[in-house]
Amino acid sequence: MSNEAENKNHNQIESLHKKLNSFKDRLAFLINDCNQVYLTTNLSPDYDAIASLGAIGLICKKFKKAPYIIVDQKDFDNLPNDRADMFEKLKEKFVVINKEDFENNKVENSLLIAVDVNKTFMTPMKNNYKDFENIVIIDHHTEDENTIKTKNKLIMKDVSSCSEMLFWLIKKYKVKPSDPIYYTYLLTGIELDTNEGKKNVYPSTDLCRSELKTRGANDLVAASYFSLDFEQDRKVHRLIDETVWKNFRYGIIVGNNEEYTKEEIAKAADYLLKYTCEAAIVCAKNKDGSYDVSARSNRGNVDLPRLMQLLNGGGGNFNSASCAPIFIDADTLDKEKEEIYKKLDDIIYHRYTGKKKRYRVVRKKKKDE
Repeated sequence: MSNEAENKNHNQIESLHKKLNSFKDRLAFLINDCNQVYLTTNLSPDYDAIASLGAIGLICKKFKKAPYIIVDQKDFDNLPNDRADMFEKLKEKFVVINKEDFENNKVENSLLIAVDVNKTFMTPMKNNYKDFENIVIIDHHTEDENTIKTKNKLIMKDVSSCSEMLFWLIKKYKVKPSDPIYYTYLLTGIELDTNEGKKNVYPSTDLCRSELKTRGANDLVAASYFSLDFEQDRKVHRLIDETVWKNFRYGIIVGNNEEYTKEEIAKAADYLLKYTCEAAIVCAKNKDGSYDVSARSNRGNVDLPRLMQLLNGGGGNFNSASCAPIFIDADTLDKEKEEIYKKLDDIIYHRYTGKKKRYRVVRKKKKDE
């Protein structure tokens, strides 16, 4: 490795720890100063979100505060088995409540900590943020006008995942989980957001993965969360077969007549990055009849958060983003697909105009291809 590369790696790690060090004392003060801590994350939480909940919960316990995890009850009841099992492990140490439980048992001077999310509409709390004396955000997704309003936030872009951020924080607080499964969950969260080490990997990420394994994270268990059975794999590839290429810059899928989970849609988007393209956008029907959307980019020069926000109020970062489910009222599947393709075309080719100005999706100024 050249001296220049070594310096770049050193600077990334040093910058990360500088930000964490400047934040950790403020977080400790807020936890100690409140009467009750509540934790939340995005709706339909993935491995990164659940692992982050566990880690921040352990930090709260370090400061003698027993946190409540707030979930959307319908969303929670419909979690896939693997994530439901992860939550069952968390429930051994933390109490999981729904929004109604919270509203019926509010505590004055409460603190809300949101992990792996920063948008107001993407958590179970939605219109309840005013019920908290303070709110903390720990996240790695891009901020925008929909970001929860608070001065207490740690939002980092040059990091693989929220799980990585939380590992470094529990290390700084000298939190040592008695059960190494928490380390395995954090490793799983990192593997999810890096597509098992194929993207969005920083020098600090490699170091974090190594330290997690040293502390007892089971990489075989983590890898098992990403295995597919044959039928599920064929189902994902049937979705991939719907790909339409836009000038070799975008691989776009608007699904077939099958129902897909968010994880299956994300796998299809990740798969498209194997090909030469700037970004992949996958839309497929969920069990409610609306379309879930997952967007991915290898090179990071497409403003995915803005694209998803314009499409239907979403967010993320330049490598991975999503938006709220899209419902299309049309008579046939072909008409639904036609309408979604038109929405995407209007945004990608800069024909979308907001109330005041024209938005560009491409990060760097380029001529339309």
